[in-house]
Amino acid sequence: MIKKSMDILDVYSWTNNFGKQIIGCFIENIYFTGFYWLIKIRCSGKGKSYLKIEPSIRLHISNIEPLEKKIDKFSSFMRKHIRGARIIDVKQLGWERIIELHVKSRKNEYILINEILPRGFLVLTNEKYSILYANRFQELRDRIIKRGNKYTPPPGRIDLLKLDDTKLLELLREGKDLVRGIVKGWGLPGYIAEELIYRAGLYEKKNYKIDMVEETDLYTLIHMLEKIINEALNGKGYLVKLDNKPHIYTSYEPKLYKELYDVSVEKYDKLNHVLDIYYSEYEKRIYYEQRTIKQRILIEKIKKNIDKQQKIIKKYIEESEKYKEFSRTLVTNYNLLEKILECVNKTRKTSGWDKIVENCPNIVKYYKDKGTVIVKFNEYEIPIDIRLNAWNNILRYKKLSGELLKKAKKAEEALRELERSLEEAVNKKQLIQRRTEIGIKPRLWYERFHWMITSEGFLVIAGRDIDQNELIVKKYMEPHDIFLHADIHGAPATVIKTHNRMPSQKSIKEAAVIAACYSKAWKEGFGAIDVFWVYANQVSKTPPSGEYLPKGAFMIYGKKNYVKTKLELAIGIEENCDPIYGLYQKIIVGPEELVANKSIVYAVIVPGDIGIGEVAGKLIRSFHKKLEDHAIGITKNELMYRLPGRSRIIGIKRGKTPLITGC
Repeated sequence: MIKKSMDILDVYSWTNNFGKQIIGCFIENIYFTGFYWLIKIRCSGKGKSYLKIEPSIRLHISNIEPLEKKIDKFSSFMRKHIRGARIIDVKQLGWERIIELHVKSRKNEYILINEILPRGFLVLTNEKYSILYANRFQELRDRIIKRGNKYTPPPGRIDLLKLDDTKLLELLREGKDLVRGIVKGWGLPGYIAEELIYRAGLYEKKNYKIDMVEETDLYTLIHMLEKIINEALNGKGYLVKLDNKPHIYTSYEPKLYKELYDVSVEKYDKLNHVLDIYYSEYEKRIYYEQRTIKQRILIEKIKKNIDKQQKIIKKYIEESEKYKEFSRTLVTNYNLLEKILECVNKTRKTSGWDKIVENCPNIVKYYKDKGTVIVKFNEYEIPIDIRLNAWNNILRYKKLSGELLKKAKKAEEALRELERSLEEAVNKKQLIQRRTEIGIKPRLWYERFHWMITSEGFLVIAGRDIDQNELIVKKYMEPHDIFLHADIHGAPATVIKTHNRMPSQKSIKEAAVIAACYSKAWKEGFGAIDVFWVYANQVSKTPPSGEYLPKGAFMIYGKKNYVKTKLELAIGIEENCDPIYGLYQKIIVGPEELVANKSIVYAVIVPGDIGIGEVAGKLIRSFHKKLEDHAIGITKNELMYRLPGRSRIIGIKRGKTPLITGC
């Protein structure tokens, strides 16, 4: 991934296409993920999505859930001022990589400014650009980013859109050669410069000095600039892949990469979609680096300890062998050793220590304070304790050799333990990597509801509350769909999306499990309940004359078809290998047979008295145990979101879907 941030063409394209699409949307909440801010927005007729805002890097709409959401001081401040506000405008500041979100709350207007520049800021100001908060406060040479100060952008680049050909040509001459002329004079990155030169048919002259290039060719280059800017305005996106991994993305067709390099180029109708794909890979890398810092430090520490331990073992073994040779040499020269000791003790008493080397054979040194002499036998110089007899000197070295050998063996045991620790640490690091990779996943429109895909491929959605019940019936239910409802007050409006196909009784019975298990019957501890189903055209929001229908209530006309449904829900983990998002895991729910066929592991639950937090925790632990070393990218919160209420686990089983080991 060589592209670190959105370039000027990306910003121009995104602002003019996708920025306009979020005008009128409402800000529901703001979070911080550790390296970027996440704004949850709700758009009329489009549902909810996220704005991912990272100073210096990007701003785009996303359907991909981050691995973690938290609140920092800035997100807390934004919640206080702009949560609930409506986005009234999105604009690019001049020809800069700066995007302004203008929002209006009940009382005030605010501007959230994201600088997609090196060391860029994220700044919240009032409508007069007075700074209220920023991702950091700093006094710079050319501006001050502090509370109360007026926001001023960094010294700007020239607006290429407002320049005529003569001025563009003049700027081009600022560079030493063609590439640097575009980079320096027009302020475009090197890969766009090369694309322009390639399109102008001047690729072989890219390193030529400007005055060596024909003026007509330079005007062709200017024409290509205009063309590529207009191309970016179309809003399409291109993803360049090297070895099947995202390498770079563009808002124009990258003909240079397509025709000269051994890469694949994927075209998408929307640049925003490309941004989401590219930065999901970037997020995985950042999360992985953040989550493995401690593990990497631990691995390095263990490696150093292993190296240290190996040196200790080597030293113990070498010294043990040395003392073993000493004892063998002394045994071989036993008679001579006795004579040497006799001579040393006699000389010490009659003539003193100073005469020992002179009078006694094989002695090269002595240490009066230690009571030892150094005796040379062949290549060895062996310290001999004069207080011991010959045999005890030999035994001393045998004992020392044995003690060091024992120490070496203990050190080897410690080494093996360190090596085991290293293997565990490396495996854990790899597991974190895998969990990170599979933890980032796309969030689809229907996932805000209770949902399920039947064994025949029909989507089932059910409301989580009265508002969602109303929304499903009014907006998402179409004439050929099927409506289900548990025969109890306090149940979700459940709809099978048929797309003009008629589901079989099997799919209807599977959908009935959702209607039953997410109803009040679960909280009441029922064992089973009747669920009725009707066609969508039998459901109406129009009450009989003179009557009133409260919010979330509906009139059903005609025959009801009943399905006796057991309150038993399977909840499992499904793995997906997606050509765009890669490998990721999702929680699926439904009847046991359905979930077993689609999952890698699952549990069966019934109404009980254990809180959803405790149940979710038990499920996570049980799933880990069941899958052994296979990574799980599902969080406790995700499980809690899918549980119907207080429950009891009656079984944990492996699903019938094989584990995905490569994607």
